[in-house]
Amino acid sequence: MRSLVVVGIVLASALPAPAKVLTVHPGESIQAAVNLANPGDTVAVLPGTYHEAGTPCPTEPAHTCAVVVTKDGVRLRGLSKRNAPVVLENPGGQEQGIAFAKPGADGASCFDDPSQRIRKSQVRGFTVNGFDGDGIFLFCADDFRVTGNEVHDNGEYGIFPSHCTKGRVSHNVATGSNDTGIYIGQSFDVRVDRNLASGNVSGFEIENCTGVRMDHNEAHGNTGGILSFTLPFLDVKSNHDNLIDFNYVHDNNKPNTCLDPEDAVCDVPHGTGILLLAADANRVIQNNVRGNGSFGIAVANFCVAQGLDSASCGLLDIEPNADDNRILRNTALDNGTAPDPSVPAVFDVDLAWDLTGTGNCWSQNVSVTQFPPVLPACQ
Repeated sequence: MRSLVVVGIVLASALPAPAKVLTVHPGESIQAAVNLANPGDTVAVLPGTYHEAGTPCPTEPAHTCAVVVTKDGVRLRGLSKRNAPVVLENPGGQEQGIAFAKPGADGASCFDDPSQRIRKSQVRGFTVNGFDGDGIFLFCADDFRVTGNEVHDNGEYGIFPSHCTKGRVSHNVATGSNDTGIYIGQSFDVRVDRNLASGNVSGFEIENCTGVRMDHNEAHGNTGGILSFTLPFLDVKSNHDNLIDFNYVHDNNKPNTCLDPEDAVCDVPHGTGILLLAADANRVIQNNVRGNGSFGIAVANFCVAQGLDSASCGLLDIEPNADDNRILRNTALDNGTAPDPSVPAVFDVDLAWDLTGTGNCWSQNVSVTQFPPVLPACQ
């Protein structure tokens, strides 16, 4: 009997602790509860407006973040109700609202180093407002969820997963970012669905990613609606095999308010609907693209769009053509009627291609204007 008792004690000590719910009331600190949380725990935050003292950001410790999560499997849940949201506000001088990352994680090596990756992060039900950089940030994260949040008037990005895999960003609202409302960068196998982005420079952006599905979103009132880019000099060198489908992209005619002149998004012309720039094997299917002043759906070479000469283009570490993209069964109407002066007149159309790249094709789209007059059909 004694040996059985000992075995039972050993087995019990080896089992993980049961998941807990740590409740945060108005006037209390969300970060204090996060610090007490273990993997599998939920930090549940009651309605109210929260101003955090701030913690060094995990990837940029010289900057301050309001809430930092560095442990796997911690869930942040805002218990928002109608007319009673959970609001996290920048009290001044804080770079990011909510940041999920392991301290010191490095984009150049985190894909190959499991110790740098944070897993099963979740954030739901928060309104994150007015941070100098990003509202909700995830870095080197796997199996993450960002659901049912609102991010408003953050300086650069609203929701910003980077170097992430196997995540989902759904049912969020992003407004007022001077870069991108909802951005997926250098990531793999992420779904972005049923979100609204308005009043940003870029509503949605897929940058140097593979296997992203961006579907059933609405982008309006931004400078550009949906961008899928390959940009140079990043850790991941290509953008391919992404799917952009069933989105409503309309009236994206806001002047460009980008803050960093070296950022490619500063060159996005107002009136951009959907733009594939140096992207390969992207599929753009059954989107409704209307009322964008410069163009509806465009496919372009990075160097041509940036006005780079052949010598400068040769210094890039990316292949600048957009190749093997399929533009199928979209409705693109009433675009190109009030173009940005930077856009060549031939591009002021519903469907546009700059004649570079190979394997791009268009079929079964509903449109009135296009360049060139005959676009290659998909086989």
